[in-house]
Amino acid sequence: MAFILSNPKKTLKVLGIMNGTSLDGADFVLVKINKKNLQCQFLKMKSFSFSKALKKILASAAAHELKVDQLALLHHQLGRYYVDCYKKLNFGSKIDLIGLHGQTVFHQGKVASLQIGEPSYLSLAADCPVISDFRAADIAVGGQGAPIATFFHQIVFGKLTKKLSVHNLGGISNLTLIKNGKVVQGFDTGPANMLMDLEIQRSSNHRYAFDKNGALAKAGQADLKLVDQMLKHPYFKLKAPKSCGREEFGISFLNTYSISLKKMNLNDRLATLTEFVAKSIAQSYQKQALFMPSEIIFCGGGVENKFLMNRIQNNLAKIKICTVSDYGWHSKSIEAAAFAVLAAAKVWNINSNLPQSTGANKKTSLGKITVI
Repeated sequence: MAFILSNPKKTLKVLGIMNGTSLDGADFVLVKINKKNLQCQFLKMKSFSFSKALKKILASAAAHELKVDQLALLHHQLGRYYVDCYKKLNFGSKIDLIGLHGQTVFHQGKVASLQIGEPSYLSLAADCPVISDFRAADIAVGGQGAPIATFFHQIVFGKLTKKLSVHNLGGISNLTLIKNGKVVQGFDTGPANMLMDLEIQRSSNHRYAFDKNGALAKAGQADLKLVDQMLKHPYFKLKAPKSCGREEFGISFLNTYSISLKKMNLNDRLATLTEFVAKSIAQSYQKQALFMPSEIIFCGGGVENKFLMNRIQNNLAKIKICTVSDYGWHSKSIEAAAFAVLAAAKVWNINSNLPQSTGANKKTSLGKITVI
């Protein structure tokens, strides 16, 4: 392992691990990365769900309900969970490096961000370095600490067209505007899957984790007046670069509108929240984007919500919309692959934050190295 850090190979097999704000589980993506231009090739992917017990305590952590000792125990529990998943991968060949995002339990752009999931266990089990805690360095140099997958978007999709956007639909929605192969802007537009997931989970007493294909929302009728009220949230008035999380668009957001939402049936509630997400995305392009892209390439779990994708297209009717699967990538692989590339950039000492998307004062190489 010491050799990899002191004299890293020019080609690395890197495992990226990502679990996002949706709290649905962890994605493990194996990629091969060449130091020259950081050329990245997708190899394999496997996803793992959280147990009900782990998901419940992670939700409590994200809601800031845990005491310090409970959070510390969860930090190590999650680290051991990654090892359990790693042992089930059966990816075959030796992995050189791991990029571990961890679970975000707090994020306030430019101030602080905390991702839990102790990396030492993975480093020991995989016998390789683990790069983690990617956001802190960007915050230290004045950035939001998010979005940071923009670096990967530029490398993989930058040369497809003159003006495009790579748009992630995870728990939170974020865009990456690319012009002539370079990222010119990136920011969180607001919520994506998080609100619909939270609503169906609490309405079904957690019998359902999400609205498959958006079928329930499609059967409902959106309350457009309530959507307009939601769009008055102060976050949408902030200028980019900006970032957000559960602090802005979690359960407290739903509770703010609980009186109006409770008057509707579940289908109408989901239809309203879906329309809110679609309109917030469209308005981000219309009001805050430095230019309107000719094509938007969507990624993340939200692309599987056909009704949400339909509503986004309806609100951005003149723009070509497609998904990363049209370019040979699994829809849920992009975020994990991004942290694999960020990990490789760290060991090669390549600057990997983009000030134009995070607002940082200078470029730096993101992540911290753990070797056991």
